[in-house]
Amino acid sequence: MRDLLIRLDGTGPIQQQVYGGIYAALEDGRLALGQRLPASRTWALQLGVSRNTIREATAALIAEGWLETRVGAGLFVRAIPAPVSSPANSAAAPLRLSEWSERLPVSTFVLARKDVDVDFRPGVVSNDAEQLFRRKRLARWPSDLEPAALSEYGPPEGDIRLRERIAAYLRQSRAVRCTAADIVITTGTHQSLDLLSRLLLGAGTTFAIEDPGFPVVAEIMRLSGSELASLQVDDQGINVDDIPPGIAGLYCTPNHQFPLGVTLSPQRRKALIARAAKEGFVIIEDDYDCEFYYGTMPSPCLQSEDENQRVIYLGSLSKTLAPGFRLGFIVAPPWLLDRLKCAKWIVDRQTSTHVQNSLLQFIVSGDFASHLSSMRLEYEKRHTALLEAIRERLHTWLTPLSSTCGLHISTRVNDGFDTNALCRIADEEGVGIYRGDTFSCHGRASDILVFGFGGTSTQQIMKGVGLLAAAWQGEDQAVRLT
Repeated sequence: MRDLLIRLDGTGPIQQQVYGGIYAALEDGRLALGQRLPASRTWALQLGVSRNTIREATAALIAEGWLETRVGAGLFVRAIPAPVSSPANSAAAPLRLSEWSERLPVSTFVLARKDVDVDFRPGVVSNDAEQLFRRKRLARWPSDLEPAALSEYGPPEGDIRLRERIAAYLRQSRAVRCTAADIVITTGTHQSLDLLSRLLLGAGTTFAIEDPGFPVVAEIMRLSGSELASLQVDDQGINVDDIPPGIAGLYCTPNHQFPLGVTLSPQRRKALIARAAKEGFVIIEDDYDCEFYYGTMPSPCLQSEDENQRVIYLGSLSKTLAPGFRLGFIVAPPWLLDRLKCAKWIVDRQTSTHVQNSLLQFIVSGDFASHLSSMRLEYEKRHTALLEAIRERLHTWLTPLSSTCGLHISTRVNDGFDTNALCRIADEEGVGIYRGDTFSCHGRASDILVFGFGGTSTQQIMKGVGLLAAAWQGEDQAVRLT
């Protein structure tokens, strides 16, 4: 019974002590309903008592209905006593949590899943991407490359071989100015933002965010004690003139704004970089899904235009491979790098060596490049199908915003139509579309509807748009503003 931590407390008859120990194990969950108990000989040896003592104690528990004997099988738990709550000690000192804990939101942002036949949920990747990755990552390691040992700790910034590969990829695909030494591997964008908020912000600081935007950014930055300044987004991205003076930093998605999908205009890009240099704030650039572009390549990242080390570049594998892979990275300017590596070591030690090994194998084998090419073709088909379907069948109600990359398309509800009615009817028809103001701190973008296509096949796209067109046409008066 040592594995159940049943102890004889030395008070009262031995039989009663054994009975009390078993009953306590039933009450606090150490013994589960239906669990088989050890033989009386085993119990007697473990507790140093006679087998008769064990039999008498368990006989009482059987009589009370807690245990039962099954012929040829042994003794089993039949029922569990209801837990007895202990009254609070009014004299006990109150427990206090930190100010950080008090800043935690009542509930964290999770985009609610819809019980629908066709779901245009943003932020989802294709099942094809996951299955392709699962198959190809099982390939043998190249003969000239050995996986990092799982029995040892690695550097907090990540395996140098993986960082070299990521740096080469970023230089080629996104024009990022970096070497392996500038990169810190994280467990994804959430951790990247958390580390940066700890290093850059605190009480008395102000941090600017896009609105609408990625809601988790606001939650993380608010936890640091920083005040938030929300910047409205239009068809050219954030308006640089609206940035308040004295901010410590700013988060943006310049090449595919989330959720509107627009690109920060060249004039505003230059103005943003110039203001950051002049006023001394940092820009956190999240380049979250620009690997997938359709037609012309997206603009180089904002970091590539920065001459004053103001831009911190974030990336992840959530869209390229799958959200559950949990690997991201920060490209940090030299003035931040040492503190960032130290922070990563303190709060997380290192990103999983197994995950790093898997990605390194995937890249070196050539499977990453072929995977990216395959998924780019697949997502381009979906992007084209969705865009054409919206323009051809939903143009009465919606106008798509300009977007040439990423895994979602946003649309503006045309004048004269009721966004609430359009969404209500879509839900009734079993089609999941998502409102732009879901991602806003101040209810902005209430006339925006977001269509994610990463997890929606071409066939499902056509079915969903067809259902919307028929339903909205049939409810013409209901979807119009009165």
